[in-house]
Amino acid sequence: MMLRAKLLIVMAILLAGSAALGTESPTAAALPGTAGARLSLDDLLTMEVTVASAKPALPSEAPAVVSMITREELELSGARDLVDVLRMVPGFEFGVDIWNTVGVGFRGIWGQDGKIKLTVDGMGFNELMYGNVPYGGHFPVELIERIEIIRGPGSAMYGNFAELAVINVITKIGAEVPGGQASSTIGLFDRGFARRNLTAKYGRNVGDSGYFGISLFGGVAQRSDRTYTDQSGSQWDMGGNSGLETGSVGLKYRMGNLDARFIYDNHLITHRDLYGSVQSDDYRVRFVTTLGQVSYKAQITDNLSLTPVFEAAIQQPWRNTWASAVPDTYYDPTIQKYGLKLRADWDLSSWASTLFGADYEWEYARHGEPSRKYQFPGGKQSIDFNSFALHNEWLLKTPLVNVTAGVRLEKHSEYEPSVVPRLSLTRSFGDTSVKAIYNRAFRAPTIEQTAAALKTGTKLETETADVVELEASHRFDARNHLSINLFDIRMHHPINYYYDFPNQLDAYKNESRIGTRGVEAEYRFRDHWGHLALRYAYYRTTKTGSDLFRVPGDDDVFLGLPAHKVTLDAGYKVTRNLNLNTTLVFVGDRYGFDHVDPNTDEPQVSRHDPELVANLYLLYRDAFWKGVDVGVGVFDLFGANHEFIQPYNGGHAPLPGPGREYLLRISYSPGI
Repeated sequence: MMLRAKLLIVMAILLAGSAALGTESPTAAALPGTAGARLSLDDLLTMEVTVASAKPALPSEAPAVVSMITREELELSGARDLVDVLRMVPGFEFGVDIWNTVGVGFRGIWGQDGKIKLTVDGMGFNELMYGNVPYGGHFPVELIERIEIIRGPGSAMYGNFAELAVINVITKIGAEVPGGQASSTIGLFDRGFARRNLTAKYGRNVGDSGYFGISLFGGVAQRSDRTYTDQSGSQWDMGGNSGLETGSVGLKYRMGNLDARFIYDNHLITHRDLYGSVQSDDYRVRFVTTLGQVSYKAQITDNLSLTPVFEAAIQQPWRNTWASAVPDTYYDPTIQKYGLKLRADWDLSSWASTLFGADYEWEYARHGEPSRKYQFPGGKQSIDFNSFALHNEWLLKTPLVNVTAGVRLEKHSEYEPSVVPRLSLTRSFGDTSVKAIYNRAFRAPTIEQTAAALKTGTKLETETADVVELEASHRFDARNHLSINLFDIRMHHPINYYYDFPNQLDAYKNESRIGTRGVEAEYRFRDHWGHLALRYAYYRTTKTGSDLFRVPGDDDVFLGLPAHKVTLDAGYKVTRNLNLNTTLVFVGDRYGFDHVDPNTDEPQVSRHDPELVANLYLLYRDAFWKGVDVGVGVFDLFGANHEFIQPYNGGHAPLPGPGREYLLRISYSPGI
């Protein structure tokens, strides 16, 4: 209680001190080059994105529905992690999986099993056994320069795991930001400790054409301070018992056209929920990821370049080797993946360019403990696969329309080839832009899914999706911008989990088609004195072929993920250095299996009422001396107590998320 009171006192001091020291007019405060400078609407609309095509493009001309979150937006909002950030983006929502892990869904479809690709500085972060990414208290926003998102398929460019969306996190060293930075964050729930972390980053230019950067992160957080109640009524007090611990290191070196990148990430989750039922002891599951990439861009002619790329990944996901673990949960895999890629970029003329690419990847997985339950087919400790891909993309700029057309052919050693085309037509009429987009996307079975299919004799097919999108955007003036997009997703042969009782094995099978259709909209207002971003997302189901995701009695929505979501990000420049920001997230009805019928022992669906999560954050730049920023915030201001609902019928009751949290963040950038 004392520290929360001190945080509120700090907020009052910042307000009072800024009022006394920062009395200049808002216009003067917004002069470029000062601490009070803000990105204008034109700055945002002319900031190129690289995630959606072979060539950088303006958001209005990119051949996809894209979102970009800038460093300024991250700093002003006080976002604690990627969950806070992505909940503000149309289409994204989170749910619980198992073992106190939280995953992401998109446009009503659960994407934790490899349907949504996360990359950090261009290197894939989805673990290779199941395709998962654990979110919450994991990726440090203090080290992020910007986030570029394809709100739609990216398979033609990125291959596997990019079936629904692509999230590309670009760190400060990845963007080659020079200088040093250090920050510390501490947070408190109403019932105790919430988080504390430290980050540090240093980057410098090397010679005339080089760069070196290093980043460090160490953090400890709690998923929640509330109580989880499983479907049978047993309880787990998560306060102090739902730890999320992360340590990571990032490196970047570039000299001329030679580029090398490295990331090490170690994430530990403490849980007692297992597969939904409360356990008496703590369990711990660890995700270890080591990524490396080396590339060299050879400029053959003024118009032609060749870029070979070598990639390596070593992962230990879902690693559960603690003494308290029973044999059925002891899990100790190590995966190695090595890839060679060759990319040829050719500018044929001022209006035509093309990219040709060839990729080869080899995956090897091994279980570390031979006497335990989890083994590969035939009782083997190891298994390996390979894949080969060819892809091509054309960009044609004509007086009538800009055309982006591409195709990817990918062959996995265990499956039939996947052919995924893409076509995008974009046209700008002054301040108005329109897009028509078609993508076919795919997701090949992961290592564990393939191994399970070989054990059970089930023939799995590659999952595919056909996605059509239409987008229109208009810039009304220098302060107002509106964009609206429609989407239709038809997913074929979705790969879903089931339990093979005769053989007592985890298993997977292809099921009938699922799909969603909907609309998303974003209105932006920006001026020198503040900003506002109002966003809306809606979906309804068109096909509910799998009982795994279906809500009994309601065929318009899938489990766990709300049909309606509205978000608001609004900021006001109180003085030259002081910014007050609020973020609101409203979600409509959600459905989940909260409990079981005591008479039949069958899970019963419950409706969760709409909720509003409100956050307030105060950022004071150059607080004590130049380069020192102090932020104070209250998250979940009104105590909505958001829960992560399982977006499939898997036996897990809703998992409590962070409750009301009081946050203090101090950062220092000496401007080296």
